[in-house]
Amino acid sequence: MNTIDIQRDFQKKVCEEVQLLPEGLMRYIVDHPFTFDDGDHYIVVLRNVAGEWELSDEGHTIMHLSYEDIDLKKGGYKEIISNTVSAFGLMNREGELTLSIPEMRFGDALFSFIQALVKISDVKYLERERVRSLFMEEFRGFLTEKVPEHRLKFEYHHPQRDPSRVYPIDCCVETRTKPLFIFGIINDSKCQTATNIIYWWEKQEELFNVMAIHENMEEINSKILARFSDVCGKQFSNLPTNRDRITSFIEENLNGDRQ
Repeated sequence: MNTIDIQRDFQKKVCEEVQLLPEGLMRYIVDHPFTFDDGDHYIVVLRNVAGEWELSDEGHTIMHLSYEDIDLKKGGYKEIISNTVSAFGLMNREGELTLSIPEMRFGDALFSFIQALVKISDVKYLERERVRSLFMEEFRGFLTEKVPEHRLKFEYHHPQRDPSRVYPIDCCVETRTKPLFIFGIINDSKCQTATNIIYWWEKQEELFNVMAIHENMEEINSKILARFSDVCGKQFSNLPTNRDRITSFIEENLNGDRQ
């Protein structure tokens, strides 16, 4: 196949925007519209090595992931990358990902190669979800330690007015006077959701206190945080540096000191 035929096969199997740009002898940059979240394009090079055509990212994909400040050699990341490389028939040559073109099926190979790069680049979400999961695990563990079990209810919902659990509270602490609702805030989305839940509870005309523990308050959008602050009685910017203050606040509620 000549380069015109190869480009046509790329366009047929992947998308019309794909172009082959010559760069040296038997080497071409594959221009395509697929990008990382930050807008950078996946690097794809078509080259002929010892008479065999192959696609390569020339180490760019894993290098790009290293900017996410995660250790790709650790268990979960390493396993996902290794499994993806194997599943799509790629080779990992010390960080450079390559795919041999089987039986002149250029278009099919490019489709699979880009799919693999996208899947590998998605390992960054594993770190984000892991951190969020660890925070909520710590959140639950801390409250379990500080509040008597018979007064503690996680994922609490109004049994009559919200049987479908549309407006759940991360944690409800039963006190001598009125319940204390506690939210763990991990991002903008959770902050907005908590705001809406508190608004709904206010409309139920039942007395309650509310507090929030942020994973990192500084990362919350200022407008979203301002709206949340209107309905949240007490907030703590993070858990690690506020354990004593949070404990004191909970104890005041448990003892009925806060009305």
